[in-house]
Amino acid sequence: MYLITIVLYNKNPEDSSTINSLSRLTTEIKNTLRIIVWDNSPMPFNDSQRNTLSNKLNGINTIYRHNNGENMPLSRIYNLTIKELQNNECLVILDDDSEFDNQFFEKATTAILKHDDIDLFLPIVHTSDNIVSPAYMYLFKGHYFKSVKPGIMTTKNTTAINSGMIIRARYLKHDFEGYDENIKFYFTDNDFMSKYDASHQSLVVIDYHMHHTLNFYQRGEEFSKKKARFKDLRHSFLILMRRKGIAVYLITVLYMFIYSIKFAIIHKDIRYIFIR
Repeated sequence: MYLITIVLYNKNPEDSSTINSLSRLTTEIKNTLRIIVWDNSPMPFNDSQRNTLSNKLNGINTIYRHNNGENMPLSRIYNLTIKELQNNECLVILDDDSEFDNQFFEKATTAILKHDDIDLFLPIVHTSDNIVSPAYMYLFKGHYFKSVKPGIMTTKNTTAINSGMIIRARYLKHDFEGYDENIKFYFTDNDFMSKYDASHQSLVVIDYHMHHTLNFYQRGEEFSKKKARFKDLRHSFLILMRRKGIAVYLITVLYMFIYSIKFAIIHKDIRYIFIR
């Protein structure tokens, strides 16, 4: 009933909270799952790592794919995964650092059966003290909700993060135009949400709370890596805002410049202001 996609990068299976969460699911739940593990690491898993992955995901139909050393964009990975969806399945997108238990799938199944006319189902995702998904986004500015009520929610001005999304195959395989592969890593979720909103008025918030980490905001990463992340974020964000018209695009360009100043202050590194 579910096809799960997970992307790993330079991470051992036992260090992924997502894989550990999957390993603890009951046999009944595991029997409803298929998993594709996409490995973007420079080198594929060795025999020990492959055995660990197999043991962790024992009882789940699992495919491991190393992307030949390419850090393949999420948008391309998701498009490739959609091609492998069966018509009776839902796609579940999970980052490598999410935490959940049996109730995530139990409550998702209940919601999916109850709302046959809706194609998108979201858990309530937390990081630290904030609810980060679903969230509110108007034009170029996003805001966190202080609280989210489970049940039917409007798609208007609503966005969400990838991890935890559950999407029906009927929409992805027959109506969805696909992820924009010019948007590589950041804002693939916003790309999806904007396209879903164009054809749907509602989504369902599952009565389930999931913990997640927003890696972009973690400190301590070396400048070259953070610079690459920042450039990808800005590039993808501007593609999205260009769709909303030239006025919104130009305001976003100014907003991103101000954001780079704020980012430089937070990280105490003036070089972020001059990233192009």
